Amino acid sequence: MARYLFTVPPLTGHLNPALSVASVLCSEGHEVAWAVHDDIRPKLPDSARCFSLGLAPVLTSTEQAAQVKGLESVRLFFEDYSLPMARDALPMLDMACRIFEPDLMVVDHQMLAGALVARKHGCPWVSLVTTTASILRMSPMLDAWVEEQLLHLQRIYLPSRLQVARPDLSPQQVIVFSLETLVGDQHPRLEAPYVFVGVPRGVGRQPIAFPWHWLRPELPKLLVSLGTVSRDRDTRFFEVIMEAVRDMPIQVIMVAPAVMAAQAPDHVLVCDYIPQPELLPHMDAVICHAGHNTVCESLAQGLPLIVAPIRDDQPVIARQVIDAGAGIFMRYGKVSVSMARQAIEKILSDTALKTSAQRLASLFNAVPGEVQAAKLMMESVSSRTALRSGAL
Repeated sequence: MARYLFTVPPLTGHLNPALSVASVLCSEGHEVAWAVHDDIRPKLPDSARCFSLGLAPVLTSTEQAAQVKGLESVRLFFEDYSLPMARDALPMLDMACRIFEPDLMVVDHQMLAGALVARKHGCPWVSLVTTTASILRMSPMLDAWVEEQLLHLQRIYLPSRLQVARPDLSPQQVIVFSLETLVGDQHPRLEAPYVFVGVPRGVGRQPIAFPWHWLRPELPKLLVSLGTVSRDRDTRFFEVIMEAVRDMPIQVIMVAPAVMAAQAPDHVLVCDYIPQPELLPHMDAVICHAGHNTVCESLAQGLPLIVAPIRDDQPVIARQVIDAGAGIFMRYGKVSVSMARQAIEKILSDTALKTSAQRLASLFNAVPGEVQAAKLMMESVSSRTALRSGAL
């Protein structure tokens, strides 16, 4: 039995893939512990061993986010969220590593403190990549800025001999929850030992209730979601979509602020949360913000997408979908009712979009997601154990 210490940022889209991998490891009899912020502790299994990283930092508000575009939003996220979170988490994560003494640390690529702690303690570690935009070189200026910020962070904690340009990606293994085909070659990648494992199947997540009896099999079905912060978004986008589908003979599941339920017609169901992996096989198409998990989980079911990116990595992921021929673009802040109606009619009827999505689904289904990720981790621990035994 080996010991695995997982650490992820307090964001559901980063937690869920890690939960799936941890579930496989636990089923194989290994011991798993978590070093996480208190805010996401309730989303872990009740029996999980946890080391607290305190309260989660506050994400930039929707109003602030609307003021920045493109790569500037990536810089803002890094500067106002990722770096402060790393500085705050370092001492507590360092202590967790000392107490638990893992055989392998499993570190989300945006959990910078985990990468630095693993380097300092000489602990074997792997990176989990939950958005492929993070492994791409988007701009020489942005890349240089990121390396400068990472160097400042390392100087706080690491001796100079352990400092490198990009300490955030493991030199041992970087597990990417996507397809190499989907990522494409429009942008060069950061140098790292990548393994693309597809999409996790959703095991290990906490169950979420859903009124399954509401679904009518004879009608096309559309999922509308802006990810884990859907319920916190301004309602305009949802209002436009709701008006666009008002007279359409379809069913719509909308992950939206609860206030939207009062104005929803009978064929639109407004939810705070949904069991997304279980619900997607019942859908015919998806409207989303091009969040990485929603995109990959939808494509793994052969569902075409309307992508309405807002900020951060989303424009990059949206471009991947469009380049793959599996989706169409919608302007999040500028969409009108007529534009939305035309896009929805197209996504539900265009056979070329559906064919491209189904082609990607066959590729996703050819790789075993969290099972392969867990296998790679177990092999890494076994090989190091064998090396130590041989040395003795």
